[in-house]
Amino acid sequence: MKPNDFFEFYQGEKPRIVQKHAILIHQAKALSDTNAQYRASDFLASMHDFVTNEQGESVIGAGRLMSKEDVESVLRSMLEMGKRKISLLPPNVVSISESHLAWTVPAQVRPMLFNITGMPMKKIDVPWPRLLMVANRNGKLAVAALKTNGRVSAKTKLYQPPLMNVYANGNVCTGSATLPDECGIKQIKAWESVMFDSAFSHVNNPSTLFLAGDKNNAVDNKAHYRFWLSLSKKKVDKFPNERLNLLRCSVEGFIENHA
Repeated sequence: MKPNDFFEFYQGEKPRIVQKHAILIHQAKALSDTNAQYRASDFLASMHDFVTNEQGESVIGAGRLMSKEDVESVLRSMLEMGKRKISLLPPNVVSISESHLAWTVPAQVRPMLFNITGMPMKKIDVPWPRLLMVANRNGKLAVAALKTNGRVSAKTKLYQPPLMNVYANGNVCTGSATLPDECGIKQIKAWESVMFDSAFSHVNNPSTLFLAGDKNNAVDNKAHYRFWLSLSKKKVDKFPNERLNLLRCSVEGFIENHA
């Protein structure tokens, strides 16, 4: 089979084929010596590297005989190459590609750490809203808030995350946090840790919260902190969704902007 013949069977981007090794099959000839190692009906295999000759051509070089174990190992490897590993996506995953992962985090009470200049560091238990998170292979994390608990679809509305250290477009200011090297399903918990285990220090988005009485709906560090502290003292177990500001971006648009 020629390389071009192989391309006809390959779906997607055509691979670049580089010659590395060749396996030659030999058949033993009739031997007069009855004590010979090989019988006339035996087939032998030899492994050869490709080398470049004086004309710059790639040719088969000298080889070595392969043992039965060598042949079986090669055949097993080729058999494994034909098997595709199938992974089922967790229900919280919204979309995934080679460059990004988008998933949801359920609303729940969890700690929130504050380290605001001029104030003592404080950790309080508060009701976080449901979140949509997007991580990409460039080490970036983005977050939006959700009001609904169902499966995220193209029609799902997104809201400004009511969190410090997050910009108006959803980008998270990760500061000195340790970021995962990858953005696969196995790294979901590590990416969530960047958000939930880091200390919030400043408001990057004045529209992060809808608070009655705030001029131009602008929320500063102190107002933001007072809001969460009040929820903690009252032991509120569900985030008040009426305090969320609409994020004027579709789900698909948000993910595409941060993928």
